[in-house]
Order: sequence, then structure tokens, then C-alpha cells
Amino acid sequence: MTRTALQRLTHQLARWFGTSRLPSFSLATRVAIASALGATIIVATVGSFMWYRIGTDKHATLDQHLSAVTSIAASISANSLFAARTQLPEGFEATYHADRILIAARSVKIPRLPDGLATLTIEGEEYRILTVTLVEDPRAFLSVASPTATTVEQINAERRLTVIVSMLAIAAAAALGWLFAGFAVRPLRQLTEQTRRITADDLRPIPIITGATEAEELSRAISSMLARITREQRRKNHALETARDFSSVSAHELRTPLTALRTNLEVLDTLDPPPEDRRAIIAETLSSITRIEQTLKALERLAAGDLARKADYEDVNIPDLLDRVVHEASRIHPPASIELGDVDNVTMRGLPAGLRLCLDNAITNAIKHGRATIVQLATKPQRNHYFDITIDDNGCGIPMKEWESVFQRFSRGSNTTSSGSGLGLSLVAQQAELHGGRAFITTSPLGGARLTLRIRIPREGRHSAAVGAAASSGSGDGTSMSES
Repeated sequence: MTRTALQRLTHQLARWFGTSRLPSFSLATRVAIASALGATIIVATVGSFMWYRIGTDKHATLDQHLSAVTSIAASISANSLFAARTQLPEGFEATYHADRILIAARSVKIPRLPDGLATLTIEGEEYRILTVTLVEDPRAFLSVASPTATTVEQINAERRLTVIVSMLAIAAAAALGWLFAGFAVRPLRQLTEQTRRITADDLRPIPIITGATEAEELSRAISSMLARITREQRRKNHALETARDFSSVSAHELRTPLTALRTNLEVLDTLDPPPEDRRAIIAETLSSITRIEQTLKALERLAAGDLARKADYEDVNIPDLLDRVVHEASRIHPPASIELGDVDNVTMRGLPAGLRLCLDNAITNAIKHGRATIVQLATKPQRNHYFDITIDDNGCGIPMKEWESVFQRFSRGSNTTSSGSGLGLSLVAQQAELHGGRAFITTSPLGGARLTLRIRIPREGRHSAAVGAAASSGSGDGTSMSES
């Protein structure tokens, strides 16, 4: 059947059902239909063969019986035609031909026929006729006939039985197909029940359904899809939370400098202060603008860290990173001495920009808020695939009671000597968490504070011999131990 013809048939069936498309059937019904179609093909093939063989076998049986009766009648007729007539079975007819002599054994006269088998209708009834030449008299012939009605009736009866058995076989195949399909699709029904419980609030992976390879693969695929949806949903919720947090803290932290900024501008506009007071007001205004700018930048960096993706991670060589940080900090903070201590040669998967920002903030906080003149960076391997990056300074330090609180957002140490956003150490703690570790503060051997970033190295991280200490004088760019 061509595709066009199949489409026409589908549309016609859809019109019969009164819909634009055919109704969907269950898998068990489809298997039952497929079983019935398969059985129909097999039964039709076998039935056609049986139909043909029933006819040929019955006719062959009739011919054999007719040949046996003819042989007996021919041997008896050589002695006595009357005796031959009495030996004919019920229903058989016979006729003797010799020249112009024709003797019928019973009521039916069989016309002269060539030797061999023939089928002929005589007086409205069909006969199977066998004609033979008598051995004793080559001029004499004997024709024996048997009615075919009984044979035809037997053929029709057996063919009807074949059709009935075939129909029952097709029905049995469909029923068994539907029954066994019920067992076969049970895993799919279980899978359907499991997927029905999935809601927007419940995206837990479904249990692996056993019993059918397809159901197992489908349940694994659904669980994998749910896991991806859950990850994306969490990431989306995290992004929304970050946005809400950003807007909330921005409004809170920017309210004071913006109010001061507006007050100063109103004073300049309405009071016309003396030049010296004007310069002071302008300096205070610029300081407020700088504070707003620093706060927004810090918040932006925190938001960027919260939204970090796995694709953002790349190989980071720690000695190279620390060396660049030290040189850049030395250039930005000339009065301070930024030194590089013992550093292990470690390469890890990380966020290079985040780690650089974290170390820059640590150095800046130490110099700007902790009044440090010496800052030293070093690393130290730890157990269980961890290693420490330490930032030591000789500044005023941080009181022990504030060692944890300074990592909170907008928290400032009590020893800080200058204003700040209060987000520097929050950025440090965030980057430590993004790298599977944490940040903490202790007392430094240099007399100030020691900020430690304990970071986890994945198994693919590589360690080699320690790099010798290098010292470089200058100023630093990044972290304050006293600020937070």
C-alpha cells in the first residue's frame, strides 16, 4: 500500500470516528492488533495451502477408489456382466461398450469416452469417470463412474472447519497478545505512575524501573532530565536570590551616602558657603561618590561570584598567579613591601579572575585598613587534597572576637582606620567556598593578622617541589585584614 493510499485510509477512518485524527490506542491494544495481523498473515498462508491440499487430497482419494472399483469390475466383466454389475458399490455406475453394443449396469448410461479419468455431468449430476479397455477384448471398453457430490461435500466441510479454526487462531493470537502485552507494559505503567507524581515543587529523580530495557532506559532518561531541570531551577532561584540580595543591600548601603550627597548639593545650591567650606563640601561629596562606586563594584563582584558556572573554571598555576599578584600590588602600593614566601608548585581547576580578585582584596585590606607595611603571601599543603594560601601582615590585626563576623557582608573591623564598603573579606570568603574550601583569620607571625584561604585541589591537581621564596618590595593592591 502506498503512502498516499495509507493517508487516504487514515483520513477515512478518522471521518468514521468523527475526529480530525485517529484515536490513540494503548500499547497492549497495539500489541494485540499486531499479533492478530501477524497471525492473520500466517494463518492465511497456511490456510491457503490447506485449502488447496484438502481439494487435491479428496479428489485423489476418489480417483484411487474409482480405480480400484474399475479394476474389480473389469476382471469380473470378462466372465459375466451381470456379476460385475452386482459387485458395484452403492452409488457407482458402469457402462459396457463393444462396437455398437452399450450395456448400462444401472440407470445411468455413460457415453463413450477415451481411456483415462474424466469429469462429466450426466442428467444434471456430476460424475468422476474412469474408462479402461478390457484386456480380453481390445474392442470392448468399460466406464465406471462415481458421483462427486459426496466428495465435494466433504471438501467443503473440511474447508469450513479450516476457516473456523483459522479465525479462532487469529482471535486467540490477539487475546494472548493483549494478555502478554499487559505483563510486558507493566514497567511502563509503573513509569507512568512515577511520572504523574512529578510537580513543579517535587522534581526528585524517579526510581529506576526494572523489568524491561526500554523502561529502564526511559526512567534513567527522565531522571537525568529531572536532575538537569533541578540544577537549572536551583541556578535560576540562586540568580533571583542574588538579584534580590543585590537590590536589598544596595538600597541599604547606598541610602546614607546618597543622602549625604543630596544634602551637600542642597547646601551648595542654597547657602552659598565661603570658598573654604565649599571646598570641604565638594571633597565630602567626592568621597561619597567614591564610596558609592566602591560599593557597587564590590556588589557586582559578589554577584558575579554567586553566578559562576562550571564552564568558567580553568587550569590555574598558583605560583604564577601569586607572582603576578605580588608584582601588581607592589606597583599599586609603593610604600608597602609585598613579599612572596614559600610557594608549592600547584596547578588546579579554578576561577583565575576570582582568585586574583580575592588576593588583591586581601592585600588592599591589609595595607589600607590594617596599616600594614609588610605583606607576605605563601602556600602550605594540607591533608585530604587541601592546601592553604596565607596572607600575613604586620598591621594592627583583628580582634579575636571579630575573626568570624568580619566575613559577613558590610561588616567592618573595629580597628579599621578608613571607610570601606565592608565587602572585601566577603569576596574572599565567597571565592574560598567556590573553590571547595573556606577562609579564616588567625594571628600572623609578623604581628598582624593572617588571612588563610584553604582550598581543595581536585584529584587532577598536580604538586611538585616548592618554589624558593622571593621577596619584592613595593606596594600592594588588594586585601585588608582589618576591614571586612
